Amino acid sequence: MVQSAVVRVVDESIKPLGFQRRGHSWYRITSDLYSVINVQKSRWSESCYINIGFSPSGQVENLWLPESRCQVRFRLDSLKRITREGLLLLEGGTDQEVKLRASLVEKIGNPLAQFVVGVTNLDDLRGALNSDVTGNVFIHGEIRPLLASPD
Repeated sequence: MVQSAVVRVVDESIKPLGFQRRGHSWYRITSDLYSVINVQKSRWSESCYINIGFSPSGQVENLWLPESRCQVRFRLDSLKRITREGLLLLEGGTDQEVKLRASLVEKIGNPLAQFVVGVTNLDDLRGALNSDVTGNVFIHGEIRPLLASPD
């Protein structure tokens, strides 16, 4: 239930930015960069994760590359567990559901959209990695020289 609510929020926030949806993932190819966002349910709780991946666009075959195969990958912070009451609200059409969705958009959708809208090429990705992303980023050795800061 949490995953489907997060998927709806991400879908509404990301699709206007030119992302195409494939299951619980969204992808976009710009000039020289492929971007993918994936919503993954936790195995251990009601929470889920948002995974983000980037690769040079030349490595993408048939317009699709899963996040797990991207050369730069990281996970946004774990989404906090939503209470049982919150889960029930997501099923109804009440004012409380509207408030909960608005909260998800504010806490997840908008920050995610603000981050990815500004990353359309390798230079943008280099800047994002230096400023907006924590140290828990996997960067494949093949792409490291392309992302190195010019001295």
